[in-house]
Amino acid sequence: MTTKILVMGLPGSGKTTLSQDLVTRLMLTHSVSWFNADSVRKQFNDWDFSPEGRERQVQRMIELAKNCGSDFTICDFVCPTEELRKKFNADIIVWMDTIKEGRFEDTNKMFQPPLNADYHVLDWTDDWARFITDDLSKHRSESHRRSLVKAISWRIIGTTETFLISWIITGKVGTAGGIAALQAVASTLLYWYHERIWLKIKWGKQ
Repeated sequence: MTTKILVMGLPGSGKTTLSQDLVTRLMLTHSVSWFNADSVRKQFNDWDFSPEGRERQVQRMIELAKNCGSDFTICDFVCPTEELRKKFNADIIVWMDTIKEGRFEDTNKMFQPPLNADYHVLDWTDDWARFITDDLSKHRSESHRRSLVKAISWRIIGTTETFLISWIITGKVGTAGGIAALQAVASTLLYWYHERIWLKIKWGKQ
């Protein structure tokens, strides 16, 4: 399964420069596909930047990423609204927040800062490409699905333990089963969120 990376930001913020550097670095150890906004629009001969045109661009990016089969898929385009970003549903969001205004006024007015970004780039340096590459490579296998499976496997052990202890204390199989089931659901969800939060925390990473 590909890790879908959205490199987004205003026109002229450095999206393509960063994406090109990420591709070069990631290709040393992984398979990588890269879809650039202008290249995709040229391919489909669609230069419509209206809300409808941007919807089509997002849909094209979704389809291209879905069918590429690479370890990483990098899509660099403005993706200006939170609604479009939710639709694209990236695994990783890199926000190029290096300029306050782009060269197109309509895009400036439409653009909404992302509510959540995995990497918030405030000024462009080569260090960012190196840091993001190392971070992505380190956690390539830690997908949302993997985190969930890990949580379930751990809870099987924990739920069995809870059931046995509850049975010993209450002497009732039904009561013990109810306690174990409730505890399993709550703990699985908490563990999953705990894993995802820690993946976003950069402290302590080498």
